[in-house]
Amino acid sequence: MSFRLADASPLEDDVSYVWRKAMRGHQLDLAGMARACGVDGPAIEAMIAGKASAALLEKAVTVLHLHAAAVQALPRYQPRVPNVHAVIGLRLPFETDWVNAWLIREEDQVLLFDTGFERDSARHALQPLGVADLQLFLTHDHRDHVGGIAGLRSIVKKQHSMSYGQTQRIGAMELRCVDLSGHCIPSYGYVITGLSRTICVVGDALFAGSIGGCADAFTYQMALRNLRHHVMSLPDDTILLPGHGPATTVGQEKRSNPFLA
Repeated sequence: MSFRLADASPLEDDVSYVWRKAMRGHQLDLAGMARACGVDGPAIEAMIAGKASAALLEKAVTVLHLHAAAVQALPRYQPRVPNVHAVIGLRLPFETDWVNAWLIREEDQVLLFDTGFERDSARHALQPLGVADLQLFLTHDHRDHVGGIAGLRSIVKKQHSMSYGQTQRIGAMELRCVDLSGHCIPSYGYVITGLSRTICVVGDALFAGSIGGCADAFTYQMALRNLRHHVMSLPDDTILLPGHGPATTVGQEKRSNPFLA
C-alpha cells in the first residue's frame, strides 16, 4: 500500500514502549526502576501502562533523562508533514504489523530505501506505480527491511553501499550517508538535498515520538549520540522518513520526542 507524507498514521510506539526502551537503555528492570524512584513495583507497572502520578512521573523522567512534557503529550502527538511530490511511502506487511519503505522519484531517477519483510510485497506495491531501474539503498539489515531484496532483483538497476560521510550525486539530488548506529550496528541514514525539502531517511533509528530499541546501555547512548549529532542538527523543517510509523520533522521531534526534546 502506498501513501503520501501528509497521510495520518498511528505512532509506532505508545508511552509504554517509551518507558521500557528508556529503562532498558539505563539497564533498569522493574525492581531497579522502583528503587530508583522510591516506589514499589506495582507503581512502576502502572506508570508503564500510562497511569503515573505527577510525583512519580517527575521522578521517573529525571532517572531516565526523558522530557516530561513530551511523555505526557505522547498519546495526543500526531506529526504534521507536507507532501513532497517526489516522495511516496510504501506500507508493507511485517507479520502482524507494518514496515515502511520509501520511494523517491525525481525526473528519471528512482530511489528505494529498504524493501520490507516479505519477498514480494515491495515488488507488488511498486507495480501500480510503474517503476523500473530502481537504485536501492538499505538503512540496516534487520529482516523486516531487507526481506524483499530477492523479489526486486529484476527491477533493481544498482544496490548502493555507501560509507559514513560519503556523498553521492544522483540526478539533481545529493545524498550524504550518516551513522545512525545504535538500534542496529551498522545503521545508515541518508540526508537528501535537491528536492523541495531536505529529507533524511532514518530507518529504525528514530520513530515519531520515540527511537528504535537498543540492546544495552552502550548501544542506547550510541543511538542518542548519533541522532543528536546527525539528525537533530539538521534544519527544523527537514522531513524524517522512519522505518515504522508516520513521517515527521526535526523541529517536531525536538519538541515532542521524549528522548530528544
